[in-house]
Amino acid sequence: MDGGIRENVPWKELKENGVDKVISIVFPKKLKCKENKNIIDVISDSIELMEQELSNYELEGADYLLKINAVNTPLLDTSKIDYFFKRGYEETKKIIREKNLFYN
Repeated sequence: MDGGIRENVPWKELKENGVDKVISIVFPKKLKCKENKNIIDVISDSIELMEQELSNYELEGADYLLKINAVNTPLLDTSKIDYFFKRGYEETKKIIREKNLFYN
C-alpha cells in the first residue's frame, strides 16, 4: 500500500483493516539548501519538505521501519524508480528473514 499526499506512511489504514505487522519503507534524505531558479523549484522543494515532515510524524505506528537512502533524488524524479523499487524489495526480504516475520 503506497502513501500519498494525505498519509505518506499509511500504517493506520492497514491496522484498521486487520493487518498484524506493518513494514514501512521510507526513503529519507537530507534536504539541501540551494538557490531556487524558478517557481517550480520553490514548489518542488516545498512539497519535499512537507512530505518529509509528515513522514517523520507518521512513523510511530510502523512495527518495522526500513530506511533506504535517497540522496540527491528530487521528489518528482522518476529516473531512479526501478533502483528504489529493487532496493525496497531486497531490504524488505532481508528484514523478513532477519526478524522471522510471517513464519510464526
